[in-house]
Amino acid sequence: MSGFVAARTLDTYPRGAHRWRLLLLTVLASILGAYEFQLAPLLALLLPDIHMSTIAYGWFITFAVMISAISAFYGGPLADRYGRVLIIDLCLGAVTVLVFLNLFIYNIVSFVVIRTLMSVVGGLMAGAGAALIRDMSPRLSRALAFGLLTIGPVGANFLSNFIAGHTLPIFHTWQSQIWITGFLGIAMYLPILFGLKDLSPDLRLQIFRSEVAAMQAEGRAPAASELPSSTRDAFGRLLKHLEVWLLVIGVVANLTLYFTIQPFGPLMFTQAFHYTPAAAASMNAHFWLANLAALVVTGFISDRLQTRKPIAIFGGLLSCALLVWWIPTFGHALPRFTMAVVASTLGCFLAIGYVPWAAQFSETLEDVSPALQATGWAFFGMMARGWAAIAAPLTLYVAAHYGWATWIKVSLGGMVLYLIAMLLTRPHGAAQPAVARPSAKAAQA
Repeated sequence: MSGFVAARTLDTYPRGAHRWRLLLLTVLASILGAYEFQLAPLLALLLPDIHMSTIAYGWFITFAVMISAISAFYGGPLADRYGRVLIIDLCLGAVTVLVFLNLFIYNIVSFVVIRTLMSVVGGLMAGAGAALIRDMSPRLSRALAFGLLTIGPVGANFLSNFIAGHTLPIFHTWQSQIWITGFLGIAMYLPILFGLKDLSPDLRLQIFRSEVAAMQAEGRAPAASELPSSTRDAFGRLLKHLEVWLLVIGVVANLTLYFTIQPFGPLMFTQAFHYTPAAAASMNAHFWLANLAALVVTGFISDRLQTRKPIAIFGGLLSCALLVWWIPTFGHALPRFTMAVVASTLGCFLAIGYVPWAAQFSETLEDVSPALQATGWAFFGMMARGWAAIAAPLTLYVAAHYGWATWIKVSLGGMVLYLIAMLLTRPHGAAQPAVARPSAKAAQA
């Protein structure tokens, strides 16, 4: 194993085309890590086949999120100790095997066992993927860095829905999508297995030191007195600031619609608008493709205009206006072209509201203390996962008893809460990012 790790480790920082190739492979690994877990396009076919109710599936999502979170708690230190790429290679290989085991699902018990195993493995590699993207892009702008971190889950959502929308009319079964996912997963995994490389611990340390030096030059480095003495101290310092609460609670409420469309979008389109599973998957694909493009474009515009808050509020207002028009159409047949336009527009508007928020939150954390960046994002992740776990069964319960339109009204309420929270925050201009360069030995350019 040590020889394998040594062959996959870089002692000098990659540059030029080599660096971009590794960065693209890292993003590909992020996409694959999310793609192999996609079930949303299959739910309308899978759940009746295994006699599982939608509400029971919602409770399983809550359970899977908790299992994945516990697994991630152990996976992060493993990636730091043994290397990001080793953990990614092993976990992606294991998940690919487990994807094919999905073909043996025939009832609720087999479904829970196999998908729980996948959640454990997925949690183990979650931290490694995010850390490797960070390692390979230390000098990129704030907007592009957030874009890269988002491409994985959003790209996977688009890919799964796009493929299902085009192949379900041909094969008609959920098992066909598992075969496609498995073989496409192998095709994506091979270049990652043979081409992706890790940075050595010494090289990562050199990059970290160079970033600290850049922060010191700009007066943004934390003083020794700012460094938290413990996890409790870190959260205590962070959570005494009202703006942190406003930003996190507001955006988590705003993400209610995202947490609905990601696992249940095709099911919603099937039940509320009576599309076929294939057509519903296509509607979802339109949403994710537009969301993916708008995430990157909005990030660059926000950086170029040096502004965050007004753009985030503008995106929130656009999303609210669209939902006010869309909600009364639930239960009625809408032409596929009209729904495709609505889904694409909604994907754009949600991205416009989110990307500037992410940059503003990062800058707010710097204002509080540069030493609390990781703690701040951990707080956001904890709140987001907590709400996603609660919302999954709640979404399906409300949809089953009161209709999908009622739950979308709840999502609209979350957007209104987000707008109120953003109005109460201080405006932030885009801070100039530190230009962190590896040491001479690392760069060797």
